Amino acid sequence: MTPEALADKILERLKDGPLHFEDILLEFGDVPYRVMLQAWGRLREAGALGREIETGKYVANED
Repeated sequence: MTPEALADKILERLKDGPLHFEDILLEFGDVPYRVMLQAWGRLREAGALGREIETGKYVANED
């Protein structure tokens, strides 16, 4: 899986509800860690991630 494709999947998953980074790692555990970090970096650079203040969980920013 490419980092771009994984970033899209992560974003879609976060639209279903907030998650901690560890939860995302577990959910996509079959993906190599390097690809996960590349995808995560793309999402951060694009401003696609937000955080819940109280829980620290990641959410998909609204467009």
